[in-house]
Amino acid sequence: MKRTLTLLTLLTLTVSSFSIENTLMITKKTKKKTSETTMKNREGRGGYLSISGGYGIPFLTTGLRSPLKEIGDKDWYQRNGDLSVKPNFGTNGAGFALNVGGGFMFNKYLGFDAMLTFAWHPEVLDARIDTKDYYATQKSSTFGMYLSPHLMFHWDNNKRFGLTAKVGPCLPFFGKPDTRASIKDQRGRLIETLAGLPIIPLNTNSIPILNQIPNLANLEIELIGRSHTVFNPTLGISASLGADVKLSKNFTLFAEIRVQAYTITLKETIFDEFKQTATIRVLGAPIPAPDGLLPFPSNIRNASEAPEFLKHIVFRKEITEESNTARYGTKSFFPGGDLIGSIVNPDNAPLIDPNKPRDEVMPKINASTLYFNAGIRISFPSKKYNSESATKTVKTKKSKKSKTSSTTFDDPDAGAEH
Repeated sequence: MKRTLTLLTLLTLTVSSFSIENTLMITKKTKKKTSETTMKNREGRGGYLSISGGYGIPFLTTGLRSPLKEIGDKDWYQRNGDLSVKPNFGTNGAGFALNVGGGFMFNKYLGFDAMLTFAWHPEVLDARIDTKDYYATQKSSTFGMYLSPHLMFHWDNNKRFGLTAKVGPCLPFFGKPDTRASIKDQRGRLIETLAGLPIIPLNTNSIPILNQIPNLANLEIELIGRSHTVFNPTLGISASLGADVKLSKNFTLFAEIRVQAYTITLKETIFDEFKQTATIRVLGAPIPAPDGLLPFPSNIRNASEAPEFLKHIVFRKEITEESNTARYGTKSFFPGGDLIGSIVNPDNAPLIDPNKPRDEVMPKINASTLYFNAGIRISFPSKKYNSESATKTVKTKKSKKSKTSSTTFDDPDAGAEH
């Protein structure tokens, strides 16, 4: 009985020792497999910097316009019996761009990218009216800065060539638009639109009977201004698709097609330059117009002389009876009760405040661009996870294992005599 118990005990200990040894071997294999998988999944991990430049063309064009009724929302030509009225399609986003970026690749396929864009959008025509007795035009250009964080996807053929796709939001955080406006009025449109009055014939050539004497008495108003506009914050989209070729371990050339699209609303416009000249021509001879003929000073030499109402515009989501504007008849330039007021302000509407900005309806503009860029990317791959280091690490581990195995299973007493 004792012998039986002893044999069973020895057998149990033997089986247990083999089980423990097998468990340790399986654990080592699992760790080895997990380590190799981690190395493979993180291959290509590391940071990079990039710089590129390119040119953009209008994308998703819409009708351009001026926020001012005096200039309009189309390209209108009408002279000598010819008529051409058409929408002016385009965007405020075309032009040259310089991109500086950087990012981090989690592995060779997926990464995060952040790009800073400096863009110069050249001058474009916003709107124009060109008729016999009225000419008005507006042109705008913009310098802008945009930040675009992207999720980046990359594929390569394990050699030199690869494809890259990026997608993410676009954040316009700085813009300096420059707008030039010019108006030459011989028909009273300025007074009509600003003061909300009917057309007042300022040219005797268009008045029956008086037009029998050519150029008897004409009033001309010429306005030249240059302004900058402040925009409300907005958010757009940025997406690109590109191809690249690897020059070396750290340098890669790439080319891409990139879409940057957003719409933005105007907050306010301030005239930095403002000049207005009113002239009465009697039988063709020019005479400076005296103050009092217009609801604002007849002659203004610069922006410092202009009333706030003319040189500062604030854009509102809604115009109401409380808004500082005379366009809609709820307020007037002229006090009621006197000779002129009884004609142009018979309802005795409250007066506009010339010392406060003028209120206008808030427009929305399109600034979408299709860019064609080319540049260079400088990579800083992780030494631990790049392919060469990973291969060396695996080889080193295998070599160490071989040496360990050799040391473990060599019997030092194999050649000894018993």
